[in-house]
Amino acid sequence: MKFTHLASKTSLVLFFFSQCVTSAVSAEIIEQGLLDHYPAGSIHEVAVARTALTDVDVVRKAVEQRFAEGRSTCLNKFFMTRCIDEAKDMRRAALHNIRKIEVEANAFLRKDKAAERERTIAERQSRAARPLGTPSIPISGAARESGNTASDSAINPSPQPEKP
Repeated sequence: MKFTHLASKTSLVLFFFSQCVTSAVSAEIIEQGLLDHYPAGSIHEVAVARTALTDVDVVRKAVEQRFAEGRSTCLNKFFMTRCIDEAKDMRRAALHNIRKIEVEANAFLRKDKAAERERTIAERQSRAARPLGTPSIPISGAARESGNTASDSAINPSPQPEKP
């Protein structure tokens, strides 16, 4: 139930993000929505981390679109450099906030991957340390059970005398 609740909540957030991507004002709203949805320390599952990274990509695209729109608006102004600098500052601040979520999600995924690798190594070591109860190739067969050496002579034939 927890997973389905999380999935429905995530799909709702993604729908909200996709609806808001088109306008510059809504880019600020979805950025804030992303920060509200993933507060610091809230990523504790792999699925949540992957969803957070997907959401970060969506919001990053919206921020870049907002910057492009702001920059094109600045080109029509007399004090163009100052306007572009303000747009860059807004983009930098937004990407800084988004980056915090991305770093946390990537850190969680890295820790999970390392833990999985440690579990795999521990499992291999436990298998290697386990004594072998029975040989992996069974020693059986009519020749070994009866003590017959005929099979040995077939493998290693006795030397034949040389002809004079």
